[in-house]
Amino acid sequence: MKLILSGLGPETDPGQLSERMSRFGPVLGLEPVLEGDPDRPWFIVDLDIPPTAATAVARRIDGIYFNGRFLHATVMLPMGGDS
Repeated sequence: MKLILSGLGPETDPGQLSERMSRFGPVLGLEPVLEGDPDRPWFIVDLDIPPTAATAVARRIDGIYFNGRFLHATVMLPMGGDS
């Protein structure tokens, strides 16, 4: 399941972020998204966890203070006819 993390600064180290996120489950990938405001990148973190666990992780880390900024986390919903 993928999480979208925003509110982080341009100095955010993807390796450190991946290491921190691995506490919640295996990290399959981490993609920084730098388009838009370069001072406010966001990251897509792909965790090998089920949707209910991803929702719990997003709720747990949303609003925490990380690297001098408040982190925002949401679950990236799958596209397609999985409804």
